[in-house]
Amino acid sequence: MELQARGLSAEARSKAAIALGAVACALPLVGLISLLLRQQLDPHIENYSAHFLIFGLTGGFAFALGFAAGEAAERRADARVLLLSLAFMTTGGFMLLHAVGTNQVLFKTAHPGFKVALSTGLLVSAVFASASAFVDLRPDIAPWLIRKRGYFRGGILLVMAVWFTLTVLDLPPLDGPHVEAAHSSLLATLAFGGMLVYGVSAYRYWRLFRRHRKLLLGAVTACFVLLAEAMIGVALTGERAWHASWWEWHGLIVCAYLVIGIAAQREWRDERFRDLYLPTTRERTQEVSVLFGDLAGFTTFSERAAPTDVARVLDAYWSAAAPIITRRYRGEVEKFIGDGIAATFNSLGDQPDHATRAAAAALALQKAFGRIRREHPDWPQMRIGVNSGEVVVREVGGSGHVAYPVLGDAVNTGSRLEGLAPPGGVLIGSATYDRLPDGVVVEERRHLKVKGKEDPVGAYVLVALP
Repeated sequence: MELQARGLSAEARSKAAIALGAVACALPLVGLISLLLRQQLDPHIENYSAHFLIFGLTGGFAFALGFAAGEAAERRADARVLLLSLAFMTTGGFMLLHAVGTNQVLFKTAHPGFKVALSTGLLVSAVFASASAFVDLRPDIAPWLIRKRGYFRGGILLVMAVWFTLTVLDLPPLDGPHVEAAHSSLLATLAFGGMLVYGVSAYRYWRLFRRHRKLLLGAVTACFVLLAEAMIGVALTGERAWHASWWEWHGLIVCAYLVIGIAAQREWRDERFRDLYLPTTRERTQEVSVLFGDLAGFTTFSERAAPTDVARVLDAYWSAAAPIITRRYRGEVEKFIGDGIAATFNSLGDQPDHATRAAAAALALQKAFGRIRREHPDWPQMRIGVNSGEVVVREVGGSGHVAYPVLGDAVNTGSRLEGLAPPGGVLIGSATYDRLPDGVVVEERRHLKVKGKEDPVGAYVLVALP
């Protein structure tokens, strides 16, 4: 048998894995149908504490997973992971509401809004799930989603807060009679619709998995299959509380997020969601502004200074530079290289005023460094170059370390301008100057010879912004 197994072709092993996966996904649905057809197999298991703990912990886990995915999506400007994070946060958040409202735990009376919260969360989550499955077909919409990410995440939290308030105060439309939602034909119709949406989304991710064979793609496929089956349970049993069929469709949701959590945990820690990134995340063209700076005469200073003094200089400068670039002007520090710094603006495509941000950050850096030098006049001065233009943002590296550097002539020119900038000053390229608002004060530098370029370039010493 071992020899035969070893002799299986890759295609045969793939088909066997697919068959096993199909059986595994079908078993919960078979169990649900069995419980529904034979009422004697559907016992009444009423345990309020277990319900509160299981679904409270799972809801918190799903919400945290969604938040972590959202952080990765924001860092890499990936719309697919962003939409998945919104789906996870929605289901997790409403599952938390469902758990918090468990009767006889935190509340002595039952509230209809808590009872149907989980079903509602699954339905809303289905919209984000389907959007994540097909967002690669509309790459033009991805930058808009990234720009609006804060509104989406804030909207989910706001809806949860409103839902909780309406439920606790028994306000419309969550003030209905305390009847089991299994009798609601509207809920059943919506649940069947949600089942179709999750099913189509699972099929789309399955096709992506067949093409790339990545663990997380398979896990998302399995997650959506389980959620589709849970929606069947919602449609057929609704909130017929405490029956085994009711426990089962709740359990399917728990399993769905355990699958995602286990798969994510097995991925490389620093880029857990990398296998889900869109092709446009891995490589895209982008209008950016780049900022380069280094310390004039640093080599000479290092020769005559003690290593501890050199380290103190760099720490003082970079400690001042990092918050100015990242917090005040929302740029991204790409790296510190000895006495040099490289930063980008608009690398996520959400800063149409990137040239102004980069120029303002450069002036702010020189002002901060000027204050430092007044206390240490023997320390070297910083010179800064800024340039703007179209670049390629491309993933380089592999599991263990990846980077998304900006590449192109605009970057190289920015680096060269920094070398030509006056100590304590800012030299900007003509492409940056053309993007600045009226009223900017500059000193023109014509026909600068830049290393690596045959033709001279135009540049300007930046004095002030309006």
